[in-house]
Amino acid sequence: MRALGIKVTITSDGKLLVNSPVDMPVGEYDAVLVIEDRPIQDSVQTSVKNAQALFRKYIPASRNLSEELIQERRLDSLNE
Repeated sequence: MRALGIKVTITSDGKLLVNSPVDMPVGEYDAVLVIEDRPIQDSVQTSVKNAQALFRKYIPASRNLSEELIQERRLDSLNE
């Protein structure tokens, strides 16, 4: 048994849409669904903050990946 944190969508015609994680094998599962009292009110700003928080788990804020990519491309162009 495992717990999954996923988002679901309820459509205007009452359908429940679930995006399952890609690492789940195809098949039928018994599941328990807990739905919050109100829909998620995601804005672009909230989505960006959530993505940045996830990204920061792996890459510290002190790294400037865009600058690293520019430097890498410059080195590659010198070797051509």
